[in-house]
Amino acid sequence: MRTQLIQSGLVLMTFSFLVLPLSACAEGGLQYGMKVPTQTSAPLSADQPVELESPVLTESGLTTALDMGYVANVKFFDTPGMRAFYESRNFKPVWIQNIFYKNKNIQPILIAFEQSWEHGLNPNKYNVEKIRGLMETAKGGERYQLDLIISDALVRYGRDMSAMRVDPKRIGQRSQYWRKPLRAIDTLDYVSSHPDMAEALDSLAPKGKLYTTLQSELKRLYKMPAKGENGAQVNITRALSPGTTDKAVLSVRQRMGFDAQANQDANYFYDDDLAAAVMAFQKSHGLKQDGIVGKQTVALMNISREKQLKQVLANLERLRWVEQNKPRKYIMVNVPSAMLWAVQDGDVKIEMPVVVGRQERATNIFTTQVDGIRFNPTWTVPPTIKKDDYLPKLRKNPYYLSDRGIEIMKGSKTVDPGLIDWKNKTWSEVNAMRMVQGSGVNNPLGRIRFLMNNPFNIYLHDTPNKKYFSRADRALSSGCVRLERPIELADFVLEDNKVWSAEKRDAILGTGKLREVYAENKMPVYILYQTVWLGANNQIVYGADIYGHDDTLIEALTEINGIAEPVQGNATQTALNIK
Repeated sequence: MRTQLIQSGLVLMTFSFLVLPLSACAEGGLQYGMKVPTQTSAPLSADQPVELESPVLTESGLTTALDMGYVANVKFFDTPGMRAFYESRNFKPVWIQNIFYKNKNIQPILIAFEQSWEHGLNPNKYNVEKIRGLMETAKGGERYQLDLIISDALVRYGRDMSAMRVDPKRIGQRSQYWRKPLRAIDTLDYVSSHPDMAEALDSLAPKGKLYTTLQSELKRLYKMPAKGENGAQVNITRALSPGTTDKAVLSVRQRMGFDAQANQDANYFYDDDLAAAVMAFQKSHGLKQDGIVGKQTVALMNISREKQLKQVLANLERLRWVEQNKPRKYIMVNVPSAMLWAVQDGDVKIEMPVVVGRQERATNIFTTQVDGIRFNPTWTVPPTIKKDDYLPKLRKNPYYLSDRGIEIMKGSKTVDPGLIDWKNKTWSEVNAMRMVQGSGVNNPLGRIRFLMNNPFNIYLHDTPNKKYFSRADRALSSGCVRLERPIELADFVLEDNKVWSAEKRDAILGTGKLREVYAENKMPVYILYQTVWLGANNQIVYGADIYGHDDTLIEALTEINGIAEPVQGNATQTALNIK
């Protein structure tokens, strides 16, 4: 399992999310169908056509077009970056140095653009038709137009393969947590100087097992009928358990691949063979392996091609956002699967289920680092819980929090809650008060909290309530990530400290007093959102889009015409039914 996770890319991947309110703790010769008509979008304003006469370029240089910022109705995405690239080469063409239409340097570039749909990109963004046409017919100055158009397309391709393609605000993200896009001059320098351009372009994509498997899955889905479903649809009126007889069992049997015909009584009985198939399906999709066909299992059985396409496209997109080069040790949390991995030297050292935020208090998606561990932590009630959960109860019973060991504090002084007129206090007045629970067995943070600086007040921590870790649905917290085995993870963080030991850890915990121990080897934490992952046998697992981030990301990509399906020849394109 550990090796499979490493190879999957969900651990070693190089991941649009709505940032919710602060919580408690997104083949050559092919044509491509556009999703929706072009709309103006700030990040891709350079896509707008320029209906002006293009300059006639000569061997004397390319400066005229670079001064104007466009050529052949193609507006450059990054004119300063392209100018810097050509200036370093005395404004001479780079890609068409010889007989351009036979130049082997150009073909790998065009092929990469044409096949960019395999990454969930839109080849039309890279002017493939214009490049192909100029390669076949261009003469004289048009050859230099072609050189500039290729450079511009490479700039766009490099950016799209290395970072977020949509405006972060559109999807509620903050760009500082994700990869920075490749600069124009860096992309052009790298590709032009590489001895194998095909290899250079291929190296821009993530290399994890998950990414390449999703690419294969995308091809499979595009070959399916546009309105096709993945086998028989399952319809139930009640949960089906092994040993029961129900007409709905027939559809389950058919969905699981059994040769089952209607009007045969045996096919309505939920037998052991069918139970084994259902349990294997549940295991591969991260569900509780109880053989009970309920709403959650049926939803995954009935997932449509359209839904799968959305998920694969969204997950390919996110995988390109995460830094490829990771340090020796790091921690990764995947929110939709509610799982955590601690990785060292390419090996998964710890794998554990976690509890993440419920839908209305989603766990934010970001990257940060663990600075250390707070043992025997106190808990200061965050604003969301203070306002939504506790204030209504205090208005009914001023001692509601006192009964739970939580003190009301103004500054450094504890206040008698019975002396506060809760019914007439404004929210700003209440928010100025601190509600603090001391260390102890009933503290919501348990005995360990991980020190992670971030503006969302999200962190990893222990919990006194261990019963939720065995559930399939673990989106239950107020936003923070609760750990099944926090001591094991704390030791992973602190094991590089020169004087750290299990005995020292136990002694600190035994005091019951708050103490912070800082890590000598601080490590990154990646809190990601991947709704598709690889199972124990490297099979595709479609999980739940628990916060609706997939839909939001696909909508944003559609608005910038960022997605296109391949179609052969002149066949009519059937667009994804994006709703």
